This record gives sequence, C-alpha cells and structure tokens, in this order.
Amino acid sequence: MKQIVFNRRNELLRVPLTRAMFYESFGNYCYGVFANKQKVMLPVGLAEVERLIQVKPEADQPTFIRIGKRYIVNADMIVQVNMSSQRLILSDFDHPDHFALPISKDALRAIKQLYEQQMIWK
Repeated sequence: MKQIVFNRRNELLRVPLTRAMFYESFGNYCYGVFANKQKVMLPVGLAEVERLIQVKPEADQPTFIRIGKRYIVNADMIVQVNMSSQRLILSDFDHPDHFALPISKDALRAIKQLYEQQMIWK
C-alpha cells in the first residue's frame, strides 16, 4: 500500500493514499475521505494528489477516476450511478454507510458508459 508522508512545521501526516474512497477539492487543499468516514485534510491540491496516486502504480492498487475539478474517486468503490438524483454512490460494503456525491449529468453519463463497456459477469 502506498503511503505518503507530509512533513509540515508543526505536524507529520501519514496518509494511505490508495485506501481513500474519494478526494474532494477544497481551495488549495483537498480532503481524503475514507470508508470509516474519516476525513483528512491534505496540504496539497487535487492535481498533486492525482499525480501522487499515479506515480509508480502497484499491481493491487485501485483505479482512481478524476471527475471534474472537484473529485477523484476510487473506481473500485462505485456501486451506483444514479442519473435521476445526479448522485454517484460509493461503498466498500464493509461499513454500513455509503457516500453519495453530487455529480453532473454529463460526468455520470461518461462513468455509466465506461462501466457499460467493461461489463463482465464474474
């Protein structure tokens, strides 16, 4: 598992980047949100997180999808694309709660088409 250490003047932050459900932009910073509802503010923007996730990918590393300027989501956790409510539902099925992200219809259509093209019954 890839972990990144952010060493700032008054704190050290160790984050398992590939275990996040999603990342959400917040100005010059972003939040990493995990399945247990823990939310960690990272001292970098979404573009930097995207770069860090892509560096030297490991075989068991999840796939992340950038959705507009606001989100990077863990594609392995997408369980529902709801066009009518304009929500992307994420869950790991190990925790009782799920995440419902507000996403534009165009982005949801693109995600839906991506999954329709990759439909494989296992």
